[in-house]
Amino acid sequence: MFYGSSLVSEESGSGSGATASAAGGQRSGRVRRLQILLVEDEIVLARNVQRGLEAEGHSVEWVDTGEGAVAHARNVRPDLVLLDNRLPGMTGLEVLRALREQDPTIIVIMITAFATLDDALTAMRLGAADFVRKPVGLAELELAIERVLEKDRLQQELRFYRHQRGGPDLASVIGRSAAMQDVLRKIERLRLLAGASGGGPTVLITGETGTGKGLLARTLHTGSARREGPLIDLNCTAIPETLLEAELFGYEKGAFTDARTAKPGLIEAAEGGTLFLDEIGHVGGAVQAKLLKAIEDKTVRRIGSVRDRHSDVWVIAATNRDLAEAVRRGEFREDLYHRLRVVEIHVPPLREREDDVLELADHYLAIHAARYGVPVPSLSDEARDALRAYRWPGNVRELANVLERAVLLSEQSVLQSKDLALLPARDTPTEFQVVFPPGGLVWTEVEKSLVEQALKQSGGNQVRAAKLLGMSRDALRYRMEKYGVVS
Repeated sequence: MFYGSSLVSEESGSGSGATASAAGGQRSGRVRRLQILLVEDEIVLARNVQRGLEAEGHSVEWVDTGEGAVAHARNVRPDLVLLDNRLPGMTGLEVLRALREQDPTIIVIMITAFATLDDALTAMRLGAADFVRKPVGLAELELAIERVLEKDRLQQELRFYRHQRGGPDLASVIGRSAAMQDVLRKIERLRLLAGASGGGPTVLITGETGTGKGLLARTLHTGSARREGPLIDLNCTAIPETLLEAELFGYEKGAFTDARTAKPGLIEAAEGGTLFLDEIGHVGGAVQAKLLKAIEDKTVRRIGSVRDRHSDVWVIAATNRDLAEAVRRGEFREDLYHRLRVVEIHVPPLREREDDVLELADHYLAIHAARYGVPVPSLSDEARDALRAYRWPGNVRELANVLERAVLLSEQSVLQSKDLALLPARDTPTEFQVVFPPGGLVWTEVEKSLVEQALKQSGGNQVRAAKLLGMSRDALRYRMEKYGVVS
């Protein structure tokens, strides 16, 4: 029978309901909506369990035999199996063994009124995630589900990071320049507003290669309410287009030739946390369409499945491409572009952050010296002037590499400009002379005037204006916003 929030067998009393209700008040409420297979031969109990879990938002399929459970799981992989140990025909332990042989990753919670220590030990050896006894309350069952899902999520995250990642993340962002302070203000506000459930607004981080877009994405995650969840980082150019869909969305057993077992995708692995899609501008059209649906509907459908799964993921994307231009050329979906850039953060190139160059240089000198076990060198005035004057086409990444090379190869305690081995400046096709007025120039007014003249000459076309100025469209748009210039 069903008493309040308690799911009980017919021989149990109503006192169990009060205990379950009290326990229910302590739950975190973070169990996601699941596709659950219930294997139970007691009809009344099964219906009560099914109604109770469906009231919590789960989808529950019920079978009353072990053979039926094995067949059902073979055709449609559930997120979770609730398995009674005493069944007609196959026993619960036999069913558990068969389910785990079919799919070693399937999550099974054993439920029985006649548990023995031997049964529990055998169930755990066969791969049961948990073992609960009847009578079982709804709150107790939800807690057991939450516990095993958390364990499974951590295992998924650990497997992913062992496979995909090798080093720790930087814990801070250096940037005293006005351009970076504007970026950091946006980051701080987003960190405060991104909730633990329901995700935050999709964020598009733009900027040239090497500007630190990945670091900002990690900073967003670790400073938000979702920091206890996983951060899954995927470089979309690192995986062939033919495999990217399976990597993101997962697949069911038999979906294609090599799909011997079902596998959750990275969107599912990021459940309760953040999915960072780096180089999103290089994703193909088919994946773009599925990604748009996943973001808009907060659902994900594995390859070979006919069912959608609820997804609670905060999506952050980054690109060095001009996506607006890619949309105009028909290379990127306009609806996905607008969906991604609910909040857009443009990271300025290092050549526009002159005030940050020396602070970053000191930071990387200390890091590299510690890594190689040598004293931290200092920079001569000549070297500092060279760093400030250099254009940094490779941005912060290039600066870090330059200083690592200098730490490794120089035997001096003070680095000179020659120790930096900076690349020669690129030849510029045009030279012009500026006649300075006696009182000098105000650089911000000069820069604003150049932006206005480029836009006027290009007829308001931002792409052509950016080419005239020798900068990216994102850099041009940053200056237009900075100076209040409209095209």
